[in-house]
Amino acid sequence: MTKHQVLLTAGLAFFLGCASAPFVEALVVPRLSAQQIAAGVQRWEHQCVLPAETRSQAAYVEEVNEIGRRMGAEGRELATSPGMLCFKRPLH
Repeated sequence: MTKHQVLLTAGLAFFLGCASAPFVEALVVPRLSAQQIAAGVQRWEHQCVLPAETRSQAAYVEEVNEIGRRMGAEGRELATSPGMLCFKRPLH
């Protein structure tokens, strides 16, 4: 093979590879989108509650416990608690 034929073959292979990439990609790798819901991923419903300001720590603890019991009865679990109590439960 001459140098000219090698360069021509390499250039043609490069061009065909670049030109066919979008078609091959569509066949091999599915496109992903943040708007799609992945299969098997659990989705959650959230509700956040801000406990009332109270004068005593005991009253605050009692209110937080009451909120926790009420949310637990609704099938929710505590997800975060720095100041505001956020609960979650699975979406059906």
